[in-house]
Amino acid sequence: MTTTNYLPDDFFDKLRDIYEAKANTKSYWAHENVPLRDIFAQVGESLKFNYEIVAPFRVGGSGVVAFVRDKNLDVTRVLKVSRPSPGKEDILAKILSAETKTLLRLSHQNIIRIFAQGVARHAGEPRPYYVMDYIEGALDSDEYLEKSPRTLAEFLRILVGMVSAIEYLHAHDQIHMDLKPQNLLVTPNGTPILSDLGFAKHLRIDDKYTFIGGTKGFIHPDAYAFLLSVESDPNRLMGDAPHSSLKKEWDLYSLGKTVLRLTEAMVKASPSALDHYHRRYLRLLGCRLLDGHNEAGDTAANVTLSTFKEIKYASVTEARDDLLKLTGEYNLEASVPELQRNPEKTVQLATGVRTPFTPRVRSIVRTPHFRGLGSVTQLGLLNLIYPTTMHTRMEHALGTFSVLCRYIIALHNDPLNPVFRQLINAYDIRCALLAGLLHDIGQYPMAHDLEEADKTVFDHESHGLRLLKTEKNAVSRVAESEWGVKFDDVLRILEARPRTVEGTPLRGTLKHRILHTLIDGPIDCDKVDYIVRDSLHLGLTYGRIIDLERLLACLSIVLKPQEKDETYGALGIHEKGKVQAEAVAFARYALYGQVYWHHAYRAIKAMLHRAVWEMQEHGKASKEALREQFFEEIDAHVLGTAGTPTLFPLESALWGAGGEVQIRDLATVNWIGKHSSPAGRELVEAMARRDLFKRVLVLSHASSEDSELWDELTEFFDKHRRDPFPRLSFQRQYQEKVRKDVEEMGPLPAQSEVLTLNAKTSFLGACARGIVLLVDVPPERRASRIDLEYLVEEDRRRYRVEEMPVASLERSQVWKQLETNFRRSIGKIRVFCHPDHREFLNAAQSREQLRDALETALSRATVAPPAKE
Repeated sequence: MTTTNYLPDDFFDKLRDIYEAKANTKSYWAHENVPLRDIFAQVGESLKFNYEIVAPFRVGGSGVVAFVRDKNLDVTRVLKVSRPSPGKEDILAKILSAETKTLLRLSHQNIIRIFAQGVARHAGEPRPYYVMDYIEGALDSDEYLEKSPRTLAEFLRILVGMVSAIEYLHAHDQIHMDLKPQNLLVTPNGTPILSDLGFAKHLRIDDKYTFIGGTKGFIHPDAYAFLLSVESDPNRLMGDAPHSSLKKEWDLYSLGKTVLRLTEAMVKASPSALDHYHRRYLRLLGCRLLDGHNEAGDTAANVTLSTFKEIKYASVTEARDDLLKLTGEYNLEASVPELQRNPEKTVQLATGVRTPFTPRVRSIVRTPHFRGLGSVTQLGLLNLIYPTTMHTRMEHALGTFSVLCRYIIALHNDPLNPVFRQLINAYDIRCALLAGLLHDIGQYPMAHDLEEADKTVFDHESHGLRLLKTEKNAVSRVAESEWGVKFDDVLRILEARPRTVEGTPLRGTLKHRILHTLIDGPIDCDKVDYIVRDSLHLGLTYGRIIDLERLLACLSIVLKPQEKDETYGALGIHEKGKVQAEAVAFARYALYGQVYWHHAYRAIKAMLHRAVWEMQEHGKASKEALREQFFEEIDAHVLGTAGTPTLFPLESALWGAGGEVQIRDLATVNWIGKHSSPAGRELVEAMARRDLFKRVLVLSHASSEDSELWDELTEFFDKHRRDPFPRLSFQRQYQEKVRKDVEEMGPLPAQSEVLTLNAKTSFLGACARGIVLLVDVPPERRASRIDLEYLVEEDRRRYRVEEMPVASLERSQVWKQLETNFRRSIGKIRVFCHPDHREFLNAAQSREQLRDALETALSRATVAPPAKE
């Protein structure tokens, strides 16, 4: 082969054929022929020291590409020369010059390399060129995927390489600007190479304008304001934009469109390589890369368009981490050591579960308020009925944390639904673990019993949040210094609201709401732990019906559109685990029926509630002031968070009669007695002596005779659940009505050992002096604010190419029925009588009389507090 000006004799004949082979370049040959001869002659002269121009290769939008031989290494490379297109010479020269400068600054295994560069001149104007890698047999990513079937591993290698290249660019404050499948080359061995960096830009903040460009359908919508279509190629967009407007998010959008396009191509060419899980995962990933600019077709996993603005990727590194979760290169246990299968240090709890006890978990446990949980019994005065219930809130908090660790591992490894694995990162998991540890931090002795009396004053959850929000709180310092999280994010999980309730808005982001349901939901960790733990300590078998291993294997996340284009997200279950999830509801139902609402324990609650209401009427403080006083003194003097607990050394003889009552439970009850009326104080003293009121009347909703009255009473108590005075008025009206009925009863039967004049006189005197009768109405006890929903089993034969929702959702009707009819099924309305007068009253008044007195009292109860002098 002979050469002229270092070019093969037939070089331009072959180049003409390349021009004329394509419609969009054919007409340009006549104009570019002469300038190219001049330019290539200069380039050949400049490169002769090491390169020999071999043959033309192709003609692109901005340059002419030719093969060259590296004479020193004897390898083939390619030469790219700026095209002298009429009217666009300077623009194309600028693009190639910018690409050259960019490539010279970069060195990455997934970005094409440059080996030489220079500038030729034609008609006095600069025409840049450079020599770069030639990847023999390389195809653009679309062509590579279509050529032959590819494996999942091969496809993921392409995506990871592409994302790594963009991550490298962004780390050097560069953006590619023109990312698309055609600009991602793939070598025969499957290595992705990012090319065509002609529009790449260095990010800096100034008002100077710079030339930008890209491809329609792949360029970020915010860039369109600066772009115009190129006449020769309507998909090509170019224009000038201020440096300050350029953003890395523009690349994320192009990356998202590219991932979606390549995933579609992969599904079409190699359908068996991508199962439903990976299709969903990659589609969700691509949609999250679109910087919240999702259109109608850019959705996945039932996530609404507006929610994508919330869950969009903040950086390409986040997307890379999510891809590495598919390749197995992402090590969750290294980021969150509490999730290790075999942690070095553990705490052995009563349920037999080995709970991770890392140094940062220990640091939380050592904080004052968490230590205080070690002195708070889980079930309060229930030990008067079940003597073995001595376990503490600290044990429960650690148990909830332990179950939460297992929940997170199970959800991360959900084999059918990729939502949790992709949306919830290591940082989110650390926040969730802290939320699980701290969810009960506001617990104090007798908390649930006092909350039934008046939740606005005694709410332990609100108190816990106030404690955690205290400035310089020890827990928040540990969270930020040792767990590496912003404590506000932990609080957002605790305060999240997963679904609109009674017209109130959602609270928290989608991720916060999902994580909240792991701690507070139909089958949450808190519920699973206390059901199993309480059953164990009580010596009951109800906790054993929960098949935790099967439950873990079937956990999932349910997502669905909600009002206002928001997305509902919560912990749910795959249909195959529905029975195990419903078993949690059954076990809870059984424990309430047999334990938590045991008639003797309801007598204790009724006595305590009346003492609280008497205290509120007797005192002069507002609810807000009472709440502040109560928690300040309980924290300092009972829990000892301000030093050694003093436990209210009252002057009352009550302190000598503690008996079975635990010291801090007794101290809390004493606080109520100290501030209550004399009648309320008598109730507290009776509780401490275990001198409990006894049943004289029981109403059940299941009884056709009682159901209407049952509904009326529960409605009345629910309506006034935040106001003690109507309930107090009702109690007094009831006792007064029964007293009058006894007073007006006929002659007492002769020779009765119970219905004696002394017994009647004693009963009437006791009613005049204090409290003899109590009416207990159990509150509504919802298992959670949301329903249990499950992902319906898919038709395994269906293998659709298009994206589909994660699965259809259905509500568990068993769970719903147990939840809806919970109180009606096991909630008994009871009338309790002072034990000294129970036998007399049972003999003196029929069931019908005691029942009718309830209706009378209900009609006479006042809803306004009595005027104070």
